[in-house]
Amino acid sequence: MDCLRFSGSPFAFGLTFVPSEVLGVVGGAAAATDDPAVRLAGACAALGASFAFVPATEEWATDAARLLGEQGAAVLWAIDGPLWPVIREHGELAGLRSTLTEPERIGRAIDERLDGVLAGIATGARLGARAIVLAEDLAGSSGPLIAPDFAIAELLPRYARIVQAAGALDLCCVLHSDGDVRPLLPAIARAGFVAIHAGGGLDFERFDKLFWAARDTGLAVIGGLLTGDLGNGIRAEAIGSTVGVVAEAGGLLVADDGGITTHDEMRGLITALGAARAH
Repeated sequence: MDCLRFSGSPFAFGLTFVPSEVLGVVGGAAAATDDPAVRLAGACAALGASFAFVPATEEWATDAARLLGEQGAAVLWAIDGPLWPVIREHGELAGLRSTLTEPERIGRAIDERLDGVLAGIATGARLGARAIVLAEDLAGSSGPLIAPDFAIAELLPRYARIVQAAGALDLCCVLHSDGDVRPLLPAIARAGFVAIHAGGGLDFERFDKLFWAARDTGLAVIGGLLTGDLGNGIRAEAIGSTVGVVAEAGGLLVADDGGITTHDEMRGLITALGAARAH
């Protein structure tokens, strides 16, 4: 996990999928602009962030990578995974059913999309990214969306090819998924990922279980500041203090869970971060 090792104490902090329109809450000169790249870089500077996710599909992604690099924050270049576009081609319910009834055919369809994913990795490397984030929702709050048998036999071996391609460019890989992916953690680790980003849909009890299970599997976790607790100032301070304690164990890069959509939640993130750092 050296690629995700950051100096500073008490822990590394970063921003993931936070909408540009709420970043103005952080304040500073960057808040006055409508430029999402400037806003992201400004928010990272104001919050002392060590890293930020940069969604590769955004028009402003190249500018954001440059600005973050200039101020010493690591770029985690986020690219969309190949599975969900294949599923949506068939309609979500039919596509999900096909992963059970025709797994090999779905696997071949995923293969046809891998070149686009690999091109995204090359772009991230050219822009000086520290790591690739492969964004693919494999679970919901109650467990996997994708049958574990399909994920283990067909999907994660293909992800391993993505990880290998990134490694050839000196980039490590993080898997982003919403929900509880505990049943898939061993396969995720075998595929070569060094960390997971614990996305939305989790309460703290489930997040805590996921964190310790991932740590036992050798995976770091990005997240912990859960959107469900950020809309209320008291709860935000409480989740921040708790996450500060968890971070002391190692293996946690503190960040949002990717679900922030409102100004109040962004203010809660600031409160939670302050509480975590004060622990």
